[in-house]
Amino acid sequence: MSARFPSTRAVVCLASVGAGLWSFPVTALADDPVCAVRAAATPMAFSARGEVDFGPGFRGTLGATNFGLDYNLLLQGDYDWNMPGELRTRWPPIMRVSAIGTPNGGRLTVQYGLRLQATLRLFGLAIPVPIDAWVGMADRSERGMSMFTPWAWQPEPTAVRVTASERLIREGDLNNVPVLNTVHYRVYGSYELTTTVRTREISFPQAMSAITEAMPEADVAPTANGDMNLPATWNGTLRYVGSLRIRVEVEYRVCVSLICTTRRDTLFNGAAPFASSMEQQMSVDRSIRLTLPGATTMPEYRVDLGRIQLGRQGREVITLSNPGRATVLFTPTAPSEAAFEVATDPLCVTGGATRPLSVRFTPTREGAYESDFLIATSSPSVPTVMLRLVGQAYDPLSTRDAGAPTDDAGAPTDAGAPTDDASVPADDAGEGEGDAGEMLFEQSPEGCGCRATGTAPNPRAWWALGLGALALLRRRRRSA
Repeated sequence: MSARFPSTRAVVCLASVGAGLWSFPVTALADDPVCAVRAAATPMAFSARGEVDFGPGFRGTLGATNFGLDYNLLLQGDYDWNMPGELRTRWPPIMRVSAIGTPNGGRLTVQYGLRLQATLRLFGLAIPVPIDAWVGMADRSERGMSMFTPWAWQPEPTAVRVTASERLIREGDLNNVPVLNTVHYRVYGSYELTTTVRTREISFPQAMSAITEAMPEADVAPTANGDMNLPATWNGTLRYVGSLRIRVEVEYRVCVSLICTTRRDTLFNGAAPFASSMEQQMSVDRSIRLTLPGATTMPEYRVDLGRIQLGRQGREVITLSNPGRATVLFTPTAPSEAAFEVATDPLCVTGGATRPLSVRFTPTREGAYESDFLIATSSPSVPTVMLRLVGQAYDPLSTRDAGAPTDDAGAPTDAGAPTDDASVPADDAGEGEGDAGEMLFEQSPEGCGCRATGTAPNPRAWWALGLGALALLRRRRRSA
């Protein structure tokens, strides 16, 4: 079951992941805007092998009283199965997972051996038959294999049928048989065995939820910012049903009036059914690394744009990061304070990558500025990121008029460069860490060269005044 979201365009983003023995393509389903991933597929496979538990064996009787067989049937078997597929994850509003099996990709292989202990009943005699061989091969090479689609949640379970054709498993002579004296016997055997495996559920103990036939999806809460390891358990059953067919032939001589003939008879040819009394419970644990996006920022919370002179603009860069493998969408919202400007275009950040986001501070009045800045994301674990924008603005003219020395957010003034033009400000408000540095408009020259009331005259102006007075005095003396 795959997720569908309303969109005008669908985009598929591909990435490659290698982790030890795992190497597989990761497919991320995306909606508008491009690569705004809200669904992802993660490969997974459950596999197991082991012995089939048949129990102590099966006892029974075939044939009639005079011609029959008492048997004890012993079984040994192995199974080997693999169930590949992928775990589809989708969000929001909550994260849900569903299991999609690889079409005809599941494999169940079984191999069996069968041992028979028997006692022949002939003409009132009970004769143990020393059958040492398996019906089949000693290494259990009677095998069968079935391919299927895992987790199809079909009513019929996956079945594998193994058939061992009839073969001679024992022959010999019975001596001192009443009337017949010597009887030659042959015991033939064949069997068929059907093994079924059934998926009951795929559970997620950490989330206390499971995928079943009745509930094809499970809710899983994200536990990590980015890709997460999700413990999963396959729970199912293994069961077998079969029958053993025994056929006994005897040869003996019959003499009537000195005329002897050899006869061949089939004493019995019957099937002995057997089945597991209950389904064998099976469980396999796996840890699956879900393909998810993440969302982090640097700085993490407070973004300080510094102390800015009115008429200029400050700027800071926020780094958006995605620690996951699937692409994440960042959608900034405009800050409530108009002095802070941020582009609100959606930004897509691929897995493991970063992108810059500029914040501009353009104050229009003196004083402190603060504003919350919200960024929505498509990450299931971090749906929103909240930042705090702060900044401060000052007016250099009002500062001088107040009799305070000029400063530029801590930046040093141009004290080393002499200036004779009183109309040029002594400080360069466009430089220094308090101004992140773009001039929006030129300061009006009006008032820039005036002294503030109560400030001391420039010493260099006194020297110029004295030299002018001295020159004027000398000129008057010469003219006199």
